[in-house]
Amino acid sequence: MWFYRLIVLTAVLQWCAGTGDDRTDQVNLSLCKMWNECVKTVEVAEDKDVADLQTICKDVAQKLKKRDVWNCESLLSPSTKKQAANDEQPDHLKQPPSNPTSLALSLLGRTNYFSDCSEIHTALAMLNDVTSGVHDIRPVGLTSPISVYCDQTTDGGGWTVIQRRFDGSVDFNRPYNDFAHGFGFINDGEQWLGLENMYYLTRQNAYELYIELEDWDSVVKYAKYSLFSVGSGSDYRLSVSGYSGTAGDGFSSDLSNHYLSGQGFSARDSDRDAWSGSCAGGHSNYAGGWWYNGCTTSALNGPYLRPSDRTSYSGYGIYWNPFGGSYRLYLKKSKMMVRPANFQP
Repeated sequence: MWFYRLIVLTAVLQWCAGTGDDRTDQVNLSLCKMWNECVKTVEVAEDKDVADLQTICKDVAQKLKKRDVWNCESLLSPSTKKQAANDEQPDHLKQPPSNPTSLALSLLGRTNYFSDCSEIHTALAMLNDVTSGVHDIRPVGLTSPISVYCDQTTDGGGWTVIQRRFDGSVDFNRPYNDFAHGFGFINDGEQWLGLENMYYLTRQNAYELYIELEDWDSVVKYAKYSLFSVGSGSDYRLSVSGYSGTAGDGFSSDLSNHYLSGQGFSARDSDRDAWSGSCAGGHSNYAGGWWYNGCTTSALNGPYLRPSDRTSYSGYGIYWNPFGGSYRLYLKKSKMMVRPANFQP
């Protein structure tokens, strides 16, 4: 069947190439029909043929955009519209996508959202248009999409950012409910994606974690973990293992009561740690939500402390003890990101 459709696509493309000004409407209509057929053909094609067909679809979408055609439905004949309604065609078959992500969804036969930034990387690589930025995704199990920042450059890209701090513009000393549902500015600010979103994100597959840290001398180090997941509420228990990198392992320690994998998440108003007091809300050194034990060698959600803020009474800031150096207790920047462990850049 796909051979027949490919012949149709090729014939229409050749017919469009020789048009003049007096046939503008016919050309636009033919391109819209071609877009319909193109995406349907990709959906039924064998794997070995998909790449060539996706190239044809991309060319059609670009031609429509150049001709300023953004809604194919109005150009279809009544009979075609009736057939489209009967077939219950999704929107991406009725009009060309307006951005690379939408185009990639169509070329992959998808009608909704990608489930994480690794899928977006793979799709945009097909269009030679891989860039970092904000996208809407919908992990399996979530009823609505969420906005995330995709880092497509670090260590091959494909990373969904779950935490980012760099200037202290967002207060991270918040109640438990804020950490559960997320806060901050996804596009260009500090942010915490939310434990509930992390749970749905990391239960889809085996995920790895990448933590990038920078101190006040502009020294940058990283910690990478081959397995990472956040459990379901109400404690959002941490599971992490397989350290490698240059920043040291902040989730493990020679002290058994500082081993964080398996711990629930605590905040200033919700104590789930193993200490007799509250690490997040009543300790002289720590503050901010984190997976404390009793207590910890890391806490990346602590107060934002500049060198001028740090005193013997101020406690710790963005804390990653194995980072080393004089700023390990109050780092300048932190970024936590996840992607499927089997991702291939």
